[in-house]
Amino acid sequence: PYKKYLPSNLVKLLQLWDYIGLPHEERKQVYGSELPIIGFQVDPNLMRVSMSNDSRLQLISILREFGQHGTQCSLRDFQRVAGHLNWALNVYPLLRPGLCAVYSKTSGELQQKALIWVYRDVEHELSWVVAHLLDSQGIFFLKSVSWN
Repeated sequence: PYKKYLPSNLVKLLQLWDYIGLPHEERKQVYGSELPIIGFQVDPNLMRVSMSNDSRLQLISILREFGQHGTQCSLRDFQRVAGHLNWALNVYPLLRPGLCAVYSKTSGELQQKALIWVYRDVEHELSWVVAHLLDSQGIFFLKSVSWN
């Protein structure tokens, strides 16, 4: 199927689906040691979920660019950065404290174009997040489960 190499068991499954008329899409027929699922890399062998290197480096770039002490950014920019970081929390939940200053700065603001100062607290927290993103390998399922 799809005129490309696929593992034999996957081919058999797709042929069965074709036989019974069950629809399937090529882009969803993935295989390998790491599988892309909702934008994250899932490694079932290591029992780990992580961001792809490209996504992680892009997030680091966004955080470094934004977290410049003494600059002003719009509420919309603060919300955009918070959204990017919030998405990453699915894989790096221990980075949650890195959003405190960003949320504190935006609380009570209603105007999307309102300018907000980026002070040292925001810069410090985002630098802390970046440092951990550079070192983190993602989240390992078995290490994150409490057995008690």
